[in-house]
Amino acid sequence: MSERLAHARSIPGTNRRRVRGFTLLEVMISLVVLAIGVMGIIGLQTSTYKQLQTSQNFSKATMLAGDMADRMLANQGEVAATAYIHDDAPDEVPSPDCGIEACNPAQLAAYDIWHWQTEVLGKDPDDDTRKVPGSLPEASGEVYLEGGEYIIMVRWNDSLDSETGEACDALDPADVQDPDDDLDCYAYALNLGCLDALGAPCP
Repeated sequence: MSERLAHARSIPGTNRRRVRGFTLLEVMISLVVLAIGVMGIIGLQTSTYKQLQTSQNFSKATMLAGDMADRMLANQGEVAATAYIHDDAPDEVPSPDCGIEACNPAQLAAYDIWHWQTEVLGKDPDDDTRKVPGSLPEASGEVYLEGGEYIIMVRWNDSLDSETGEACDALDPADVQDPDDDLDCYAYALNLGCLDALGAPCP
């Protein structure tokens, strides 16, 4: 019995090599599992960041549309005269500057459009060559009349891989997000009461 035990103790190398090889295989498998887990976490973080960015963009668009709605409600006479209808930013800065000077309603409407478009485009009002951090990417805005309601439309490119355009229809929920180019839109319908097709008050 003692001879067999001594013999077993004298040649343990084979068993040790087998144990070491099996342990290395376990480590390799663990590293593969860990790598897959890390890749999953990275993908989850990327998706979370994208969803957060989309949420922030929608919040920004909501505030922009609400800002124009407040401006229009404060100057309803010019709204009825269709002075707020526009589809692009004005070419020139309006004068006078209604932010610091007294203006009549028509001048105020022109100033409102310029100031709102500056915010939509993310430009600094004091330096239009400088982009404001946190602004909507590739944004555009317009105000138009449809079905007796003023539609305030804000568009932006949420995926940053395509061009923004006129693809969104405010009255069609299916077009709020274009699946082909990930162009997102936010529409705010402003109903000022009874208006005819030109936006004037009903008789």
